Amino acid sequence: MPKSFYILLNGLVILLVLPFTVNISDATIFSWKDENGVTHFTDSPKKIPPKYRDRKIEGLRIIEEFPSEESSSFNSKTNLPVTRLNYLQEYKVPLISTNSGNFIVNATLNGKVTVKLMLDTGASLISLSPEVCGKLGIKINSNLPVIQMQTANGITQNKLIALDKVKIGGAEVDLVEASIGEKMLGIEGLLGMSFLSNFRIEINHTESELILKPLAKPGEQVWGGKPVFWWKSKSKYYNSQINRYKFKALHTKTLSNQESEAVTKVVRFYEDLHKNLTRRASFFGLPKTLKLSELIKASSS
Repeated sequence: MPKSFYILLNGLVILLVLPFTVNISDATIFSWKDENGVTHFTDSPKKIPPKYRDRKIEGLRIIEEFPSEESSSFNSKTNLPVTRLNYLQEYKVPLISTNSGNFIVNATLNGKVTVKLMLDTGASLISLSPEVCGKLGIKINSNLPVIQMQTANGITQNKLIALDKVKIGGAEVDLVEASIGEKMLGIEGLLGMSFLSNFRIEINHTESELILKPLAKPGEQVWGGKPVFWWKSKSKYYNSQINRYKFKALHTKTLSNQESEAVTKVVRFYEDLHKNLTRRASFFGLPKTLKLSELIKASSS
């Protein structure tokens, strides 16, 4: 037969095989936990040790990755698949004990500055010393918003910043609120709930470990690694801060022009955070019924 016929035949074979090879990445992912508590992942059941292949054995999970209804109809980088894989990740972070009974953790800020932070579940925000901000290239000036905070030393006026990334061990969180506090002896700041609230947290005193567990429940859909209640609560929190400071600016007659301008900066700070959250929700394909722009109206009415 002519050579052109074989070329055409090969082309048809490739076209028939291609749809099946493209879908390999959408295959089922298997996960199991061994005797040491280590979680393993594989895309082939043949790689699972025989004693873990029985679904009745506790610890075996089957995770499927699939596109959301929103993103499946679009071929766009701004629509990512809904995944059930991220929520399974659990992080164990070494803790450094102090004589006072507190714990210190090593954290990396914005991917470039490593600091020692004291674990403080009573602090609403991460707090950083002015020296750390200098290392991050953050200029501490009058352009930064200021809020009143209750600390161990009483009520203080702290400047607000937003960190691009905070990484503790293997756990990483984007866009984290932080305040600039005073210099503290032996540490460079506090690890507060603006980071910790992204996880379910446990402290293993025996092993001196901070355990960061995912917020999603088994089988629950997540967007960007977070379940829908996280997106809702984050939106509601930012919106409550916006409304709180807007109310303060409008209804407190005793505010001077300078004080009113300071309050407006806080409003803009949280408005920017909310806009970023909305963009991320769109990026991860959050369904229209859960769009954060609609949640704003609902929570403010």
